[in-house]
Amino acid sequence: MTSEHTNLFQRATKNFGKVLTGKAVGAIISLIYLALAARGLGTNGFGIIILIHSYMLMCTRVVSFKSYDIIVKYGAEFLAANERREFQDLIKFTFLLDLFAAILGIFLGAFIVYLWGHNFGIPSEAISLAVIYCILIISNVTDTTTGILRICDRFDIVAFLAIVEPIIRLLGVTIAFYSDSPWQAYLMAWFAARISYFCISLIVAGYELSRKNLLQSFSWKMPRPTLRNPKIWSFSWSSNFYGSTNSIGIQFTTLAVGSLIGASGAALFKVAQELAEASAKAAVVFSSALYPELARLATSSQGNSQIRSVVRKTAKSSVFIGFIFTGLLVIAGELILQTFFGQQFSDAYGTMIILSIATSVLLITYPYEAALYSIGKPHIALVIKLSVTLTQLIVLIIMLQSVGIVGAGYAAVLSSLLSAVALIYMTNRRIN
Repeated sequence: MTSEHTNLFQRATKNFGKVLTGKAVGAIISLIYLALAARGLGTNGFGIIILIHSYMLMCTRVVSFKSYDIIVKYGAEFLAANERREFQDLIKFTFLLDLFAAILGIFLGAFIVYLWGHNFGIPSEAISLAVIYCILIISNVTDTTTGILRICDRFDIVAFLAIVEPIIRLLGVTIAFYSDSPWQAYLMAWFAARISYFCISLIVAGYELSRKNLLQSFSWKMPRPTLRNPKIWSFSWSSNFYGSTNSIGIQFTTLAVGSLIGASGAALFKVAQELAEASAKAAVVFSSALYPELARLATSSQGNSQIRSVVRKTAKSSVFIGFIFTGLLVIAGELILQTFFGQQFSDAYGTMIILSIATSVLLITYPYEAALYSIGKPHIALVIKLSVTLTQLIVLIIMLQSVGIVGAGYAAVLSSLLSAVALIYMTNRRIN
């Protein structure tokens, strides 16, 4: 590796370390509050919360334009050229895009869950609260705040924000657990945590812009960033379609389990998924730290060859770590389930192991996705994700009806294998 992309890898690793610290703490806290909720409510009550929250997350991602990628992609060149006004227009563009999309998502999400929520496994007595819970789709706006922090290289703040929601949720769940409250009180804790994260994200992102004098002469005059970057709309829509497809593949699986097996099945699947995908969360963090560096490198004359080298090294390291983690779950997974979540959740063991294998394979894809975005080819990742997700959903429905929740694990393995092969092949073609 040349010294330039060695430094790039080191910077990405440094940023990864900052964010991973917050994510690791957040993951531990999440394990605690999930265990408390599972023990306090049992599989049925816990499953209701999981289904309502999963539905909200799916709606949020469907209307998301992944504005953090837009800001990093187009904002890097503006800041490098000290073009403050153009950067401000970009921020206004993504903020308004996120805001209007969130408002649309709230109304559509509430309307759909009110009429057809029972089809997602949400019981009739929980429908009204599921409608109210759709207000949290407004958190879609944090895509812009995340992009601001990433482009300003404030991964330390990103790390701080990663623990805000888990800490507040833990406090609420602890109160509900020790007061022997019903599932509605737990759901309120989930709601309060998300709203708090949303408010704090807006505050710290605004402060960071002000600290870097990026709000100087700022106005809310309608931005026109497409004049400078005519491809920004196509990039935005590709990001939206990709995020929507990815969310359907993740959150819809939980809803499908709830629909076909029930709330208890959704609870078991959620616990299995949370433990199995712990290594994937670390990979996503590293990918988010790597992407800004690849975006900067893509503008250089030797960018493609250097990107290829960094991506391959990252993919090899990621999959190695993933399979080590899977081995640990094979050995200690059942004990973890029984100790933290209770005997009734031990049935999630088989599904957890299969999902962990799928996750280990999927870890290969994250640096390749980041590379495609950095060279302005998100549509390739979109086509791959769309094709793979459709295949996964078909297999998922068949397998759930045939073998139960473990079928979701088999569908995930197939999806991961197809994604890895397609992304490696297409990315290598584009950066050769």
